[in-house]
Amino acid sequence: MQWKAWYGWVAVAVVALAVVAVYLGPWVAITNPPLNSAISAHGNTDWHIDTAEEFLFGTDMNGNPSAANHCPASWTRTHMHVGLTNANHFYYDASLATPGDDTDATNGIDRAMLFFYAGHGNPTIWNTLGNNASTGDMLLGDDPASLRYYWQCSCEVFAHGPLNCAGSSLVYACPGNFNGASDSVAMRNVYERWGPALAPALRMACGASTDAWCHESNVDPIWDNYNNNGMDVADSFIDGLGNSHPGVIPLCITTGGLFASSTPLYDSQFTNQPNPSGDYYHIQYLGGFGTTAPKILVAEIPELLPKLELIPIPLPDPWREYELVEKADLLVSEELIDNRGPRWQVHRASGAMYARGARLTETRGEQLDEQEYLDRTQKLVEELGWREPLARQPQGSSMRLESRPRKGEGAGQIERSQKNVIVRIRRLLDIDGLEVPVFGSGGLITVQLNNDGSLLNAAKVWRPVAASEQMVATKPYEQAEEEAWQALGDAAANYRLDSWDWGYKEQAGNVRQEQMLMFYRFDFRPRTEEELLEYPPRRVEVPGLME
Repeated sequence: MQWKAWYGWVAVAVVALAVVAVYLGPWVAITNPPLNSAISAHGNTDWHIDTAEEFLFGTDMNGNPSAANHCPASWTRTHMHVGLTNANHFYYDASLATPGDDTDATNGIDRAMLFFYAGHGNPTIWNTLGNNASTGDMLLGDDPASLRYYWQCSCEVFAHGPLNCAGSSLVYACPGNFNGASDSVAMRNVYERWGPALAPALRMACGASTDAWCHESNVDPIWDNYNNNGMDVADSFIDGLGNSHPGVIPLCITTGGLFASSTPLYDSQFTNQPNPSGDYYHIQYLGGFGTTAPKILVAEIPELLPKLELIPIPLPDPWREYELVEKADLLVSEELIDNRGPRWQVHRASGAMYARGARLTETRGEQLDEQEYLDRTQKLVEELGWREPLARQPQGSSMRLESRPRKGEGAGQIERSQKNVIVRIRRLLDIDGLEVPVFGSGGLITVQLNNDGSLLNAAKVWRPVAASEQMVATKPYEQAEEEAWQALGDAAANYRLDSWDWGYKEQAGNVRQEQMLMFYRFDFRPRTEEELLEYPPRRVEVPGLME
């Protein structure tokens, strides 16, 4: 009897498990892509192959270090499509194209948490190593274990808004002037082009509305924002790509409910979880302040310039009162801000300081005017002990949001708001009475404010000059320009010099930099806009001091 009773209970359990398998099987089988997995692909074998490699590993294809900031070394990282041709089918979904290999185990783009592309593009296509891809046959994140973040570095693929904008030489530079019209050359509509390609589980897709300038080291600021500056995932991409070159307007798109603050545009960290999605599209893009500092160009180039010896930043008085503990290469406070990290943080390699405040998600309340944000930045800099006597005027930008229903009668309704603002104070050097600019990820005080003007993130990377006695002959401008043209190789005949400047270059806060040197920067554009797809804009940096 005991054996029969036990057998009966086993039978009941088997039946119960069978019922669970029938009704809950689809949910039990759901998996997510591996956490912190990233893949990259290049669409062209020019400098973009190095950009795709640098995004993951911080080196070019020859293994030469090219970026201090890159995808974290603890992540699983794979650079795909090396040596392939005609790779567009790896972007396409099997339900829409034959072949559709976006989940191919080796080369499919839809099979990791984060995908990054670098290559030539325009609003409707991008290069894929011999042929082209477009959004029409794409469906990103449709498999439970597939993509969560799609990032693209190519010109105009995420174009939104009118063709021409007042005050900008780049096209599609004012997404905020989008009028709801269907996608066309005159008025680009990112909802129409990218909306159907977003499966519900995808958290966001990001690219550039304007030219993107995806040259070498272009992705370093993106990862500097995420790894060091404490910015959200979307903010890191948009601000990093946008501030790598003047005028670039990046954009991210996602799906969600009525409020943008409940969507992945507010992800503070990467996650492999699916997007809850919803009935609305939400986009985020970079907007400039109307009151901003003009560009500085020092036309006079001295015949001799110093190699500047740098030391790590000493802690200012207010920071000496904070209780900081050692953690790897950092000094950090034990006080944490939400799930975004320590309130205070110091990188010991440079002395760079980072501060975090509570994040406010209110976007529909009253906002401050631009001057008030600039004034609050200056006040915060004083409180943190970060004031510097020689600096440019603050430059401001804002993270803009736009929302609309995905379909139905309200699909033409557009709501706009502001997510937060970012104000930068950039360093100047006094060299024999000349005010010389500093560029790079260093030489900066960066302050990100909530809409009410309270602190969200702040960073100071501004190493003191310890000595400048070593004077070196300056490379003549003509020689530097010739070297820049040579760097373009066989494509040089198809470019024109658009602009140039010079200054000293300071690196990001996670770098031990002992010398600051002078560089020339040359920006090249195609001779005609019709050639933009084949010859995208290119920046070339040339060392300005003679060996």
